[in-house]
Order: sequence, then structure tokens, then C-alpha cells
Amino acid sequence: MDWIAAGFDPGAFWSQTPRSLQRVFKGAARRRSAALYDATLAAWIGENLDHEGLRDFLAGLDDRPKPPLPPEAQRHALESMARSMAVISMDDYRARLRGEA
Repeated sequence: MDWIAAGFDPGAFWSQTPRSLQRVFKGAARRRSAALYDATLAAWIGENLDHEGLRDFLAGLDDRPKPPLPPEAQRHALESMARSMAVISMDDYRARLRGEA
């Protein structure tokens, strides 16, 4: 497996030990396998379920625990969420708490 193709920082490669490289590449392979499984499942669902069946399937997913994001995606997700949040002053925040806003 290629370090850069797996999505890792090129500058971090030389600080890795053989053991850490093995762990990192095994994790990347598991993520790739999981993504392939998810894509295959999505294709099968799209081909085999009607609208009602799809709605029932998606409703069943809501109860399952969500897997954590891989570390390399967490920063992007947090930045994306932060961009969509409203920016208010501390005074406005306190006014909202008091019910004045």
C-alpha cells in the first residue's frame, strides 16, 4: 500500500517505525474494505428496494450506533460544522439565556 495514496501526510512517513507502518496500513485497508462494503450495499439497496423498503431500511439504521470518523476526517468535519454555526457575541448569548433575545 502506498503511504500517500492512503491519504497520509507525506512528511510523517519517515517518523514511522515498521510496527507503526504495519498498524497504519492495516487500519487503512480496513477502512477501504468498509467503504467498498458500504458502496456495494448501497448499490444493492438501490437496485432491490422500493421506496417503502428503502424508508424502512433507513429507519432501522437510526437505532444503530454510528462509527467514529477516522482521525484524518475529524478535523475536516469539525471545521465544516464550525463554518455553519452562527457567530454571536457573549452579550447576545447571555441575553438569549435570560430570554431577552
